Amino acid sequence: MEDQAKKVEQILAAMTQEIGEVPELMLHLSELKPEMLLEHVSNKKFAFGGEHIPPKYKLLMSLAMAAVMGYEPCINTYTKLALRKGITADEILEAIQLARYVKGASVMAMSKQAIKMVHQNKE
Repeated sequence: MEDQAKKVEQILAAMTQEIGEVPELMLHLSELKPEMLLEHVSNKKFAFGGEHIPPKYKLLMSLAMAAVMGYEPCINTYTKLALRKGITADEILEAIQLARYVKGASVMAMSKQAIKMVHQNKE
């Protein structure tokens, strides 16, 4: 248990150094269910651990995905991290712009059957 508490403390310190703060959700998890925090960090290491996509692109992709999902805490965290890593405002905004397009395209794709029915009814 003491080992787990030390790991959690190190994780929170690393988050503070990397992002400038500990995200609120991570703080709650660290106190309520530390093993969930440890698993989350392990999953992040796995997801970001590949070698073929540069870290900058992974971060911009994560920001865009968070925007598509509409999860503001992750959007804010990824934006803060991107700025701290030297990613430009234009690059961040372009990632958000791309997310907007993908989200809109998914609405169209999910409406394919309705559009088809309207088209067939029009004939």
